[in-house]
Amino acid sequence: MGDTGLPHIISIDAGNGMTNAVLAKPNGGIKRVAFPSVRAAATGDTLGIGKEFELRYDFVDWGEHRYMYGDDAIAYARTGLERHQGAGRYGDEFHRFLIAVAIGKLGISAGQVDLTLFAPPGLFSQAKKITRQRFSEAGGHVAIKFRRKKAVKWQYNEPTIWPEGIGAAACFALDAQGQPANSGVLAGNSIILDIGMYTLDALQLTDGNFNPESLQHATWEKAGIRAHILDPILRLLKKQSSDFELLTIDDVDAVLRQGLRGEGYILRGGQAEADIQDVLDKHRQRYAEWIANNIIDGVFDSLRGIRSLILIGGGAVLVGDILRQWYPEKLLDFSDSATTKGIDPVDANCIGGIRLAKMRLKQYT
Repeated sequence: MGDTGLPHIISIDAGNGMTNAVLAKPNGGIKRVAFPSVRAAATGDTLGIGKEFELRYDFVDWGEHRYMYGDDAIAYARTGLERHQGAGRYGDEFHRFLIAVAIGKLGISAGQVDLTLFAPPGLFSQAKKITRQRFSEAGGHVAIKFRRKKAVKWQYNEPTIWPEGIGAAACFALDAQGQPANSGVLAGNSIILDIGMYTLDALQLTDGNFNPESLQHATWEKAGIRAHILDPILRLLKKQSSDFELLTIDDVDAVLRQGLRGEGYILRGGQAEADIQDVLDKHRQRYAEWIANNIIDGVFDSLRGIRSLILIGGGAVLVGDILRQWYPEKLLDFSDSATTKGIDPVDANCIGGIRLAKMRLKQYT
């Protein structure tokens, strides 16, 4: 997609676990890409003996270095793997790398990008400030080169940054054109739980508006999928076989995503293999109990006075069916609203970011 004179509207949630990105297409639809938020140094060397006899993986030239990224990095880089995790990552070089890879994979090759990003609500004020500062210091011109392709370039000004969860709320409050939906779904008090790799975020809304008084109960670090599901499964696997000793949480996460696609939960390492579905069910049950006890009951008083609970993020897929059994009248599904039908909870922030951008841009045109 070259320079049409109009900005490319892109919304990206570059999280600890996955980078999810959505592009608003000119015809009104969307295009999305997603890949694990990991990378490793790559050489791109080849013996020149043909693709039938050599591994094929994608890599990018970024700045002065070359990297493989996403699932290719997990599969082929057993050492030196970098993960995008922690509270200080917003706007840093790795964060900007993931954003650039996502924009390139969306097909952008020139022009202006209107960019929407997200940060946990409990870290939002500082993350917003440092992200804008780091983007400003890096300059607005971006260039990245994918394997066997010409370098692509674009520009963006200061990014728009929202608290995680606001995008999901926008999916209910705005239609695909960024116009108010007036559905009344968010009337009263609502809680949005964004269950990610590293953090669990809670966003409290009143009539669809964020309540800043709830910031003290907004972000729990080290309370996400990694601590409650991936790490325990990895510890168990390493006790079973020496062939599993070199595995990482990324290998477990890759098999988890494979299983959610209906391709089975078989994890392989060396000559050993294990079906992790039973142990996954055990730990996602325990994680749901932890969320219910410590967050829903402990912080939000068992949802008394709360009209609806909305689950988003990767963890929503893992614990949503369990929490629905315990809070059947409260849990609001994306299929319950005309403006959100067909939206995957994993993409909710990004799709809502597109709708917020469309609303904002119309105000200035």
